[in-house]
Amino acid sequence: MHNLFSACPCGIDHLKRKRRSTWMRMLPWLRLYRCDNCGKHQLHSEREIDAAKAKRDAQARVATKPRTGATGSVGR
Repeated sequence: MHNLFSACPCGIDHLKRKRRSTWMRMLPWLRLYRCDNCGKHQLHSEREIDAAKAKRDAQARVATKPRTGATGSVGR
């Protein structure tokens, strides 16, 4: 049996929610996820997963935001 409390190295992009079994309901703050990349089942806090995805999306927006005022030689 594998450890449901350890995360796979694939990252949060591959995690999909799954239905929990009865014993997992004893830990109501955790949700069951399955990695589409490696197939590992893992328990994580839904709040932490959502926060990590929001942080990733915010960083992506900053990285793709066009910079202004940093033009090279103009009009020579």
